[in-house]
Amino acid sequence: MDMPDTLLDVKPRACIHCSRAKAKCVWLSDDDDICQRCLKYSASCSKANSVSKKRRGKATHGSILEQKIDEILDGLARVREALPRPIRPTEPSAFPENCDSTTTQGPHQDQPSTASSSKLTRQSSSNEYISIVPGFEVSFSDANQVLEEYMVTMLPEFPFVPVPSTNSSAMLKRKPLLLKTILWVCRPPSLEASAAFESWFRQYIANQVVVLMKKDLEIVQAILVFLACFYRNDIYFYATAKDTALVQLAISIMDDLKMTRPQWKEGLAFESIVEDAAHMQNKLPSPPNQTREECRTLMGLYYLTSTFRSLLGKRYKLDYAAHIDGYCRQLQHAQEYPTDPLLVNLVGIRKIAMKVHDSFWEMMASPNNQPSGGVYSIAVDSIQNELETFMNQLPVDLKWNHLLRTHCASIRIRLFEPFKSGDASETPGPTHLRSSLICDCLQSTHELYDAFRLVPVVSFPSLTVVSILQIALAIIKASRLLLVEDEALDLNTARTMHDLPGILQQLSKVFEDASRAGSPRSKMIVHGLPIFSEYAEAYRGIERAYLNRINTDAVVSDPPFTATINGDHGLDFWNQLSDFTNGIFP
Repeated sequence: MDMPDTLLDVKPRACIHCSRAKAKCVWLSDDDDICQRCLKYSASCSKANSVSKKRRGKATHGSILEQKIDEILDGLARVREALPRPIRPTEPSAFPENCDSTTTQGPHQDQPSTASSSKLTRQSSSNEYISIVPGFEVSFSDANQVLEEYMVTMLPEFPFVPVPSTNSSAMLKRKPLLLKTILWVCRPPSLEASAAFESWFRQYIANQVVVLMKKDLEIVQAILVFLACFYRNDIYFYATAKDTALVQLAISIMDDLKMTRPQWKEGLAFESIVEDAAHMQNKLPSPPNQTREECRTLMGLYYLTSTFRSLLGKRYKLDYAAHIDGYCRQLQHAQEYPTDPLLVNLVGIRKIAMKVHDSFWEMMASPNNQPSGGVYSIAVDSIQNELETFMNQLPVDLKWNHLLRTHCASIRIRLFEPFKSGDASETPGPTHLRSSLICDCLQSTHELYDAFRLVPVVSFPSLTVVSILQIALAIIKASRLLLVEDEALDLNTARTMHDLPGILQQLSKVFEDASRAGSPRSKMIVHGLPIFSEYAEAYRGIERAYLNRINTDAVVSDPPFTATINGDHGLDFWNQLSDFTNGIFP
């Protein structure tokens, strides 16, 4: 299309000679056929035709290039979104109820609009995965669900490691080790992936603490969840001392974080010569303010170590210090989480349990400190009164909490047990006193079983190793008392009053019901059986062994389950546990 005349600028061009000479070509008139220079030198002159030149507008090359680049990038994004996602080797049983297939869009389909492209981008982000170990990864949406489940079902059983948010993406950045441990505990993978996780877990902690020399509270929290909440940490785990390094490491980290020692007060001496020297030079740093998260972690570590000491005879050394009372008051006052009152009372009842341990079991390790009748009777009465007072002051909503009641019953079992120690011919105290104590111990085993029955079957997958060890303690002590000859006990009457076979049958039934509940935690395989079916089979094996001893009228002084009966592999657990729970039996 031609431009208007007003936009044309007619400009005559120079002749050939002037152009070569770079000289100005001056024409006398438009009608002349020769310029002044050519006329002067008598040269032929050829006049070029005039040309028109359009006026150039604003340059648009840059904007055109930018537009082309944007089009290319948009095309690449649409192609990338249309491609199918690569298949990930996820564990099929990890999230059976949430395995929705992802819809893919082929390149032959219409290109999505900008709005639909943004929607696909958001969906792609929500379907990203958290890689834990090879063969085990969890999507962020499923991880959010697991964290919610952990707070609702697991935290009431072990209230020491709450998570402030159920946003797995944020937690992965802030506490990746704790997040992966919770995912592993709540959604146990296959045996191979589980073994790989345990190996990675230990290597990661060793690298963080030993190599990088980090003292991180998250490591202690992950260790607590690992030890308390994973069912494969059964008696074999503790019998082979797989817990020792982790627990001792956790204690050391808390000590380095200055959580195990009270804050220094003016006028007191320092335990450390480094702090003493710094104080002399006025270079002692101000003590850090302990957070509630640190307080919960310390109490959780005390809760586990004290339980393992009293039930498994472990020698962990994490004593209850007076400053922990201040932490308890702080949590009780703030009540940041609904489970904090339970936490405080669990720590309180473990204090009483350790009094039994320190008053009797530690002293009985020496042959010169055997029970001496009256003195020990006074100690038993004192601790028993303290325990009753503690249980009576519980809030209404905690009076029937199964954790507190099972702890109370296990303390009573341990409280009465030392009076049945040593040679049966050397009965400590009068026979009637010994008979009363044995009956109280048997009654306590029944109370522990009654407290365990408070747990709904649907909540069994949330039980920690502490609850499993406590019911094991009750079964072992009851079976030994009902199978060991003692002049202070009428066995026929005791066996009638305490129907151990009936208790074992009921336990087998509830554990089988829990195995069929469909929880991912109940599907973990041990010895070829789901974990709860394995426990149910172990209870049935103990029942058969117990009835076999009664029917043969064999009253013995040895532990009743020292040999496997009819090849029951389930008894191996109880054989080891029977030997592992340190105690001197009648």
